[in-house]
Amino acid sequence: MHVSRMQQIDYWVGVPLCLLVSLWHRLRSWISPPAEVAPKKIMFIELSEMGSAIIAYSTLVKAKELFPGAELFFLVFRKNRESVDVLNVIPPENVIVIGEKNFFQFAVETVKALWKMRRLGIDTCIDMELFSRCTALLSYLSGAKNRVGYDQYTGEGLYRGTFLTRRVMYNSHQHMVLNFLALLYALVAEPSETPLLKRNLEAEVRVLPNFRGTPEEEKRIDEVLAGFNPPADAQLVIVNPDPGLLPLRGWPLENFAAICKKLCEHSPRIIVVAVGLKSSRPAAEFVLRGLPVGQAIDLTGATKTLRELMVLLCRSRLLLTNDSGPAHFAALTPIPSIVLFGPETPLLYSPLSASCRSVSAELSCSPCFAATNHRRSSCTNNVCMQAISVQRVWALAQESLGAL
Repeated sequence: MHVSRMQQIDYWVGVPLCLLVSLWHRLRSWISPPAEVAPKKIMFIELSEMGSAIIAYSTLVKAKELFPGAELFFLVFRKNRESVDVLNVIPPENVIVIGEKNFFQFAVETVKALWKMRRLGIDTCIDMELFSRCTALLSYLSGAKNRVGYDQYTGEGLYRGTFLTRRVMYNSHQHMVLNFLALLYALVAEPSETPLLKRNLEAEVRVLPNFRGTPEEEKRIDEVLAGFNPPADAQLVIVNPDPGLLPLRGWPLENFAAICKKLCEHSPRIIVVAVGLKSSRPAAEFVLRGLPVGQAIDLTGATKTLRELMVLLCRSRLLLTNDSGPAHFAALTPIPSIVLFGPETPLLYSPLSASCRSVSAELSCSPCFAATNHRRSSCTNNVCMQAISVQRVWALAQESLGAL
């Protein structure tokens, strides 16, 4: 199901449903005042963003510390499940998935997920989506007594009902790692505090774990690379030029191609490797076209799993990518990365890696993707990405690569 269709359903169906549920919740509260419970089974809800699961790592780890003995669960779209599993925090059997290929599949599997959540006895839902009505409704229908999510308080718009038990002020001026932690710590804050959360959480951020592939995954990548017969001293540079479902996030392909040419001229040992889904192949072919024989490899669609991609990242010298999932997966590996931001801001979404260099032109209109518009910008010309010069990116690449 296309992102725009999901957003339309979330608005036109979600808003009236949130109103009805809010009225029902208020009526029930008059008859029988609700009571919160000590969290024993905590469900984290983050359906749509693969990279967000990586950013949520600190929150998941701290949940174990704040509520020892509590069982953790995660609800996510099926296509994004690997981003949860790779963290090794949530037991695989505690990850519940929902398919989203079409509305029928989404509806059926959502009902199944709710049934399972009720059967499990989920008592706490932490909704990490930014003002999604769908996930707010899921948290209520799950039967959880504790329901935590973002709220606009006195802000206008973004209505998602009044049935959350802990309403957290979304802060667009701090990194999402802190926004996610605020949701968790709202559970231990004084209920009378308004707005939540009145606490600095920077000291609670945890270092991401180091990824290590299995011998089978290492062998698989060996076999993939062997098909291109690279020299033993090859230095792999990974490029991810396809912006995927959000074209505004894409740096011009001509710029990617120019950087790739400079990389090959910089050292004959450098091999440029393009990654992405099968649908990314046209972008990869454009970027790699004209590079010297033996210095370009197209691996779009070649890595079968997220973990295989991460094994490849572990073996490479540099990642150059648009703001996307691979930028955050790279933070679990030693690879230096250059991540290009335009309609989104690195202040909120920069990967949590000391070796990441986030680049932005910082135009007056940027970022135009925000929680307030659910990433539906009116822009049709991403000057913010075009304004990032090849020279600027090349200078950063040289710093990362050093002498070869």
